[in-house]
Amino acid sequence: MRLHDYLERVKIAEPLSADVESLRRLHVAHREAFLFENVSIQTGGGISVALEDIERKFLDEGRGGYCFEHNTLFSTALREVGFTVTVLLGRVRRGPPERWCRTHMVLRVTINGEPWLADVGFGGIGLLEPIPLRDGAISEQVGLTYTLRREAHVWSLAHLSPGSDPNGTRSVPLGSDPGDMYEFSEDPQTPGDVAVANHFTSTHPDSVFRRTLTIQRTTRTERTILRHNTFTRYVGGRIEERTIDDAEARAIARDVFGVTLPDRPLVYEA
Repeated sequence: MRLHDYLERVKIAEPLSADVESLRRLHVAHREAFLFENVSIQTGGGISVALEDIERKFLDEGRGGYCFEHNTLFSTALREVGFTVTVLLGRVRRGPPERWCRTHMVLRVTINGEPWLADVGFGGIGLLEPIPLRDGAISEQVGLTYTLRREAHVWSLAHLSPGSDPNGTRSVPLGSDPGDMYEFSEDPQTPGDVAVANHFTSTHPDSVFRRTLTIQRTTRTERTILRHNTFTRYVGGRIEERTIDDAEARAIARDVFGVTLPDRPLVYEA
């Protein structure tokens, strides 16, 4: 791996130790350096999970990607530093349970015998920092409170989701109702497992990544989320959301995220 180039891109200086503080620093730095986005899919391209292709896209082209790309790059960097990392696959809890499938990649990082959940690839509402992989773990990060619980044979990550007032106004304090994000088990996954999951997620017509454009960023002060018809900001403990049209989506992609979209129709528009 091109570790020096990676650390330069995320603005972390060497040397690094395989300890909890270094894991936190790398996790936050990665999240702030790279966008979560599906522009390659929406412009008709494919997604490769080969390390050299991800390095070219993230390090040379200054772009981002989605979970399989982010967590493949991050896990490789962690191993280069000396961390013990296990690749896991999870099910995003969206829609009816019978349609949940293993289309999300997460990482178990073990430090001095203690496991941590690391995930730099869940977009704007995802973890900014790793959290201990233990039942009942709670972590407050950038306006959201995360909870991790054990459920029979899986772990479930949830967050305290934004509330809304009786009039439907979407500029309100963050609420206190738990919103499940995803579940995962601890059976290690192979690169082949990741390749199969990535193929489905990037090519299947029912995949959310083919049915919508998204560009997202998370920093220590703000969460910013563009989906094709909404623009959302989590800042100062509040959520601000507004409906946008296709022209506004292109303008926000350019002005807020520095991403220039083509004039031709995107996949979801076609």
